[in-house]
Amino acid sequence: MEKVVNCQSCYMPMDTVEKKGTEVNGLHSEDYCVHCYQKGNFTSQQTLEEAVEINIPWWKSEGESDQVARERIMKVFPHLKRWKV
Repeated sequence: MEKVVNCQSCYMPMDTVEKKGTEVNGLHSEDYCVHCYQKGNFTSQQTLEEAVEINIPWWKSEGESDQVARERIMKVFPHLKRWKV
């Protein structure tokens, strides 16, 4: 079984080639998804804080508060390649 790689910007699982972003040369990125990275560039110049807020709806479980989702995201995002300081 092949290991699923997660986007190093938003942590979306990239379990199919269609979910992978593209490099300048057209090859698929091994690090970033199609939503975050196209043609060798990030699709948005957002800050970590903005990325967290944008991703809350996808990280929330039913009945969960934004704050709980935000805290869960902050356990992951700062360790991703794009956001590591």
